[in-house]
Amino acid sequence: MPTLPPASSGRRARPRAAGFAAAVLAVTLPVGTLLCGTVGAAGAAGAHRMAAYGATSAQDGRLHRGCHDYTYGYRVSPPDADSWGLETFLVDPDGDTIASGGFLSGGDRKKGTGTFRFCRGTTSPGRFTIRAKLTYYTGWEKHAGWVDPTHFRLRRPKA
Repeated sequence: MPTLPPASSGRRARPRAAGFAAAVLAVTLPVGTLLCGTVGAAGAAGAHRMAAYGATSAQDGRLHRGCHDYTYGYRVSPPDADSWGLETFLVDPDGDTIASGGFLSGGDRKKGTGTFRFCRGTTSPGRFTIRAKLTYYTGWEKHAGWVDPTHFRLRRPKA
């Protein structure tokens, strides 16, 4: 699987959790990026297993003029996890990652919404994909993998 570089996040962090979130992501994102390249055949089983513990969702809609926030949903339910993190990546119809977000235990709920912010002037309408990587810890043991992708369409407004 290709490595997905993090893009700018459209999610607004809470001030109290922002420092903690930045510290955790600073440690986990480089490790996650290295792991992404090694998912391969051995990781396919792990990715399938993660589908039971996390999901994203989004509805079809319109690609509005200018720059806007587009809402998506997420859900995580890792088994007996001491801590967890969900990294989300928005892939446009051209296959480019155009936005990303993150959610962490201790600062975010296990089910909620986030936003991706991007602009119509630099984004093509079509089929978008949300990819999400779930990482959780049971004690010192780390579990990481991809949840099933979510697909949705954004069309230009009718003239």
